[in-house]
Amino acid sequence: MSHFNIDANKWDTKDKVERAHFLANKMKEELTKNRELDILDFGCGTGLLGLEFLDYSKSLLGIDNSSGMLEVFDEKIKNLKGVSSLNINLEKEELNKKFDLIISSMTFHHLDRPSAVLEMFSSMLKKEGKILIIDLETEDGTFHPDNKGMGVKHLGFSKDDLQVWADQSKMSVDIKTIYSIDKNQKSYNLFLATFS
Repeated sequence: MSHFNIDANKWDTKDKVERAHFLANKMKEELTKNRELDILDFGCGTGLLGLEFLDYSKSLLGIDNSSGMLEVFDEKIKNLKGVSSLNINLEKEELNKKFDLIISSMTFHHLDRPSAVLEMFSSMLKKEGKILIIDLETEDGTFHPDNKGMGVKHLGFSKDDLQVWADQSKMSVDIKTIYSIDKNQKSYNLFLATFS
């Protein structure tokens, strides 16, 4: 995760801020805004995605295992009530809390066992809770300039992968392609998977 610590202070580029706003709005289309939610932002980074949900949140917990990213996140939230962060690796440690909504963007391809993390998340949901995950659709390995150095464990995911995760977690899943990132003379699609 060292590359995230190094890049943390210059992470929030105009492109990333605009993309996070767009992706958050796509996620919000899956929610009904009639109650305040206890929200977990998994792999929160500097908070670009999670802080878009303040108008939906009773509480917002940002989790990341990059201390550099969380320093930037913590600076943003120091005057915000009900928002906190935690430096924890949920592939190795447990979090004994329940949430109405768990969100994550571009984190699952860094996990050793994403299906196991989803299964854990399903046990952390309150009644009628949802898990919203955005990540790369299967790609050819060219999205990141240095897969190994950037901690990439999976070259995106297929719809079949996501369905297997849902089946293992005894959840239903709805999958949509919601965004495309153009670079390297290619387009890389992002999916939104809604598990409930």
